[in-house]
Amino acid sequence: MNYRYVLFDLDGTLLDTNELILRSFEHALDLHVPGQYTRADVMPHMGEALVDQMERFVPGRSKELVETYRKFNIAQHDELVTEFPEVKAVLQRLHQAGVKLAIVTSKMRLTAKMGWDLVGIGPYFDAFVTADDTEKHKPHPDPLLLAMNLLGADPAATLMVGDSPYDILGGQAAGVKTAAVAWSLRGAEGLLPHRPDYLVHTMQELEATILGTR
Repeated sequence: MNYRYVLFDLDGTLLDTNELILRSFEHALDLHVPGQYTRADVMPHMGEALVDQMERFVPGRSKELVETYRKFNIAQHDELVTEFPEVKAVLQRLHQAGVKLAIVTSKMRLTAKMGWDLVGIGPYFDAFVTADDTEKHKPHPDPLLLAMNLLGADPAATLMVGDSPYDILGGQAAGVKTAAVAWSLRGAEGLLPHRPDYLVHTMQELEATILGTR
């Protein structure tokens, strides 16, 4: 086994929330600053903490935009969210193999839990770190370090898996190996410049990387 501890990002990595996120941004931005932004402006910053993204778009008004975003996001959540192919099966096998798993997300716990409960993957995880749990968020290492502490993880045996530069940079800052998922909206070309240790194209390929059967 190559890695006994695995930290997973949630949105865009395990859960296909891409359309929900983009529609939520479009709704909030069109309501507060109509005509100024499109989803193409949003996509490069997906994975960053929500309040930081809104402050980037409309300085000084992030609180009201976040509130509008979250109301829409929660209302549309169950209709637009699903897991990526083979996520549940691979997580189940990793759990059964004794790999300790944690979710490390920049979402608040309420909406993060809605996601992992909706698709039924919560029981496979030993720890959950959300935006509510640390003052600083990815790419700062604090959320990853907290998750590792909760797992009792050895950094040398830990892998961070994600779909955004924030996940890769956070893993590097925390001193662990990183795996970028090629099903990211950014595509491989948006992640490889950040030098992840692995680029995986399917959950089965990730499983083989973790278990050492690749």
